[in-house]
Order: sequence, then structure tokens, then C-alpha cells
Amino acid sequence: MKLNIILIFLSFSCFGQVNDSLLFQLKSIENDTERVNQLYKTGFNLRNEDPEMAYQYAVICEQEGLKSNSIIHLAKSYNLLGVIFYKKGDYTNALKFQNKSLQLNKSIINEFGIAINHANIGNIYSDINCPKLAEISYLQSLQASNKTNNTLQITRCLINIGTLKYNQKQLKAAVKQFEEALNYANIISNHELIASCYNNIGTIMREQNQLDSALMYLEEGLKIRQLIDDEFELADSYNNIAMVYILQKNFSQASNFINLASEICEKYDYPEALVELYHTRSVFFETQQNFEQANIWLKKHYNLKDSLEKIEKENNAGQFFIEDSINQNPVISIKPSQNIWLLISFIIMLIGIPLFLIRFKR
Repeated sequence: MKLNIILIFLSFSCFGQVNDSLLFQLKSIENDTERVNQLYKTGFNLRNEDPEMAYQYAVICEQEGLKSNSIIHLAKSYNLLGVIFYKKGDYTNALKFQNKSLQLNKSIINEFGIAINHANIGNIYSDINCPKLAEISYLQSLQASNKTNNTLQITRCLINIGTLKYNQKQLKAAVKQFEEALNYANIISNHELIASCYNNIGTIMREQNQLDSALMYLEEGLKIRQLIDDEFELADSYNNIAMVYILQKNFSQASNFINLASEICEKYDYPEALVELYHTRSVFFETQQNFEQANIWLKKHYNLKDSLEKIEKENNAGQFFIEDSINQNPVISIKPSQNIWLLISFIIMLIGIPLFLIRFKR
């Protein structure tokens, strides 16, 4: 047990050094274009797991873009900064950097970059509940994507517009967008997006009480998700199909699909899906007039929902970025917490090595 704990300490102490070492290697790449591309790619990949480090990559990416006088790479760095601030929940800065990136991409007529910027701006407006501005942005992204025949981005834009229509209760318009997106997704054989379209259309049809058609679309989506082994999304499919069976009063089948969704939630500790599942269980019992159980599961639904919202707020508040360091030279150094772990590691080595020698002395 003690050996395991020591190894854990050592691994934590090295984690920050790995990122710093990688950053040093990337900055050492001689080719200007490749150096900025790799900085951007690495920063983008880190945006979820280590947003602070991703931010540092984005700032250095910006500096390299300025140094090489490359507008396209400078636009990339601003897009990355916009994405990072969006993930943080800082929509003001997210919008500011997306617009800076957009203006640069427009200046060199980079339609691919323009499409990405407009889509990201649409996501920001959608999150701050400005659906009209969000739709305008998605349509502009769609227009730019059509110019470059970027079918993947076209599909995503159509899905985003469909989601906006759905949230505004424009169900017929939403279905039209999802059906169009489904056609494009089939062209590029993107199974993940195909399944998403089937699932979205099925969900709307369920709300319109077209239960047989809803089940058909949801089952098609389920088959594809099973084919690509997308277990996280399978929980969503199982839950949606369970709701259809509840409305059809086929409680045996509903129970089977509820259990399947529950197994995935427990296996992967998937609270976001569990929130919806608790609500489905509540409806399951309510439809059978078991109001006591329905109330128990409804309380669980709201308690977990409140907990997740609280955690999200705390995470957003806890993220730290040096927001005024743009166009300055950031100091990439080991964080204070890393210094502590290094000190602990050093002490362990000082104590451990003599003990090791004493233990095996003959």
C-alpha cells in the first residue's frame, strides 16, 4: 500500500513537467507553419482536460502567429482562445476572440475558418439564450461551408439550427432541419451524426404523439450506436425508447430499456444521463398511478440536476486564466502545486534510498 501511494505522488509531480516539456519541444520546431499548427492542435486537444494549459498554448500560438506575420495562424490562435473562454463560461471574452478571428479570416477570404467562427459564435448566442442571433450565425456558417463543400460542417450547422427550432417549439421546422442533416450525414457516412439525427427526429415525433414513427426512428438510431459501440449515447437511446413504451403503456418493454440505460449509467458513472433516467422512472410510475414512487424518483431527478448545475458553476468559477496577458510574454513555469509535489518526491527519495540500501545490505 505504501509503495502505491509513493508511486501516485511521483506521477502527480511529473504531470505538469510533461506538459511543459511538450511545450518546449513544440516551440523548438523550426518550421514556422508546423510549429503554430502543432501548438494550436495541442492546445485544442487540452481544452477540456486542462483549460489553463490550453490557454497558455493559445497565447504562445498567438505570439508565434504575430512573429511570423501569418494571418491564418493568428486567426487560429484567436479561435482557440475563444473556444477556451467559451468552455470557461466567459461568453464576453469568447465572443470577443471569435470576432477577432472572424475578421482576420474574412481579410484573407478563408471560408473554412469563417464557417468555424460563425458556428462557434452561434454556440455562444445559443448558450446565452439569443436564438435569433444564434440562427443568423449558423446560417452564415452554413453559407461559408457550402462555398467549400464542407459537408461535415454543413451537417453540424443543420443539426444546430434544428436544435434551435426545437427549443423554440417549432417542431415541424426542427424535423425538416434534422432530415436535411440526415441526408448530408449519409453522404459522408458519419455514423455518429446519422444516429444523432435519427434520435432527434424520433424524440420530436414522440412529443407529437406519433409513437410508432418515433419508435422506428429511435430504433434506427439505436442500431447505429450499437454498431459503433457508442455506449454513452446508447444510454440516451435506451431512455428515449423507454419513454415511447411508457406512452404506449407497454410497461414490460419500458422496464427493460430503463434497466439497460441504468446499467450504462452505473458502469460509467454517467450523472448527466442519470438525470434524464430518474425523470423517466418518475413518468413510468406516474403512468401506472403509483404516485409515491413517482414522487421519489422526481425528487431524485431534481436533486441530481441541482447538484450538477452547482458543480458546473463551481468549475467555471474555479478556472483561472491570466486574462490580461494577451500580446505579452507568458512565463511557462511549474505551478506552485507542482513545486509541492516535487518537494514531496525529493523528501521521499532522500528517505527511501537510504532505507532501500539498509534493507538490502548484506
